Amino acid sequence: MSAQDQPIFFILVGICAFLFFVACLRHYSSRSFLPPESWLLLAGVVYGSVQHNYLPTLPVIELSPELVIWLLLPIIIFASARNTSILALQKDALPIFCFAGLGVILTLFLIGIPLSWIMSIPLADGLFFAAAVAATDPSAVAAIFQRFSIPERLNVLLEGESTFNDGTAIVLFSLMAALVLTDAPLSLSQALLQFVWSIAGAIPLGLALGWLAGKLVLHWGEQNRFPGLTLTLLLAYGSYLLGEGVLHVSGVITVLCASLAFIRSRQAGIQPKEGELFTSFWEYLEVLAGSVLFFSLGTAAGAHDFPINWALPGVVIVLLVSRAVVVYGGSLLLSSIRKPLPVAWQNIMMLGGLRGAVSAALVLMIPADYIYRFEMLCLVFVLCLYTLVVHPPLLRLYLQRIELGET
Repeated sequence: MSAQDQPIFFILVGICAFLFFVACLRHYSSRSFLPPESWLLLAGVVYGSVQHNYLPTLPVIELSPELVIWLLLPIIIFASARNTSILALQKDALPIFCFAGLGVILTLFLIGIPLSWIMSIPLADGLFFAAAVAATDPSAVAAIFQRFSIPERLNVLLEGESTFNDGTAIVLFSLMAALVLTDAPLSLSQALLQFVWSIAGAIPLGLALGWLAGKLVLHWGEQNRFPGLTLTLLLAYGSYLLGEGVLHVSGVITVLCASLAFIRSRQAGIQPKEGELFTSFWEYLEVLAGSVLFFSLGTAAGAHDFPINWALPGVVIVLLVSRAVVVYGGSLLLSSIRKPLPVAWQNIMMLGGLRGAVSAALVLMIPADYIYRFEMLCLVFVLCLYTLVVHPPLLRLYLQRIELGET
């Protein structure tokens, strides 16, 4: 082996070791009371601490912001929307808009304002962090839901909220990043125009690309073979690149709409058993991308002296209060317009509001020279670990004690 081939050799060895580790962890943690994401976070902390303090010869695992933005984020967003039914979303569009639209904007202030006071940082930086953790991720409790009879409408609400608040939170995160990281003056009217254009320009672009890709796959008759599956990858990355890099609209919203339109346009030509390979393919990519993000977040937190102060429990309390205001306050609003949600459903939405891959991805996207980057990494780590460790067992116990009915 030549000297110039050695770095590639060791990179491949590291990738193989990581994949083997993730496969073992997900296999042996399948019956654990904690989801695999929790163990990945903890394993990342252990690795980062050992590498930093005891074995500096171990490879440094650190994701660059560019890698997160351009490689992992399109996969996560496309995969999160692939199981969402547009017809079901239309029936519950108002509740989903309430939680995923107004709820995310409200969460921005409910978390950002107290956090800026707790950490003694500028309000803009507090709102910047709040945008990163505004998105919920129910994927970690999906295995719990599979063990119980969950009403279809409740599933739609949880999945719909998660799918659309990902897009809303990322758009807000991008706006706050432009304000905080560049020190560029940004007026309220300008920010509002950018927000509207990011979404309004991305929606028709994504819908058109997804519809065309779906019809092309149906025309080819290659839904579950290499050409069709490859086209879905091209759709995820191509729509993101076109939206974010060329037209300067939200790449995330573009990918989200492209995924929804793709699934809708191809459903009529696929028999029930034919979707299995497509589903498995994207489940694998989603799990792999999430595993990389959670482990990397853990290593980033473990590679430094973890600060122990009252901001850590404070941010958990702030998150719980903000989630309670959004869920129970939003439900009161829906009840006032005769769209009530059962109290049991509200409690499940409260416990199911986990912080996951999107929050980890957004914080890992923050440039290394940002003054509060490490503090935000630690806070996101605490929030992800708390919601992934505490809420799933509580949710399981709650589901065992109640009976859920359709409504």
